[in-house]
Amino acid sequence: MTQQKVVGIKTKNIYFVGDAIACRRYINDNSISKTVGKGRSEKKRSEFGFKEALQIV
Repeated sequence: MTQQKVVGIKTKNIYFVGDAIACRRYINDNSISKTVGKGRSEKKRSEFGFKEALQIV
């Protein structure tokens, strides 16, 4: 198993180090869920939880 890194594209910050599956899980688990609408039309929507795009290297 090789070590992979989750790196920010613009700032080159390393957010997480682990295997490929753990890196994908880290990105997916840090999503932000927001509710949209009111009453019966209320729905949950998930958004990207980071301020920059990430890359697994």
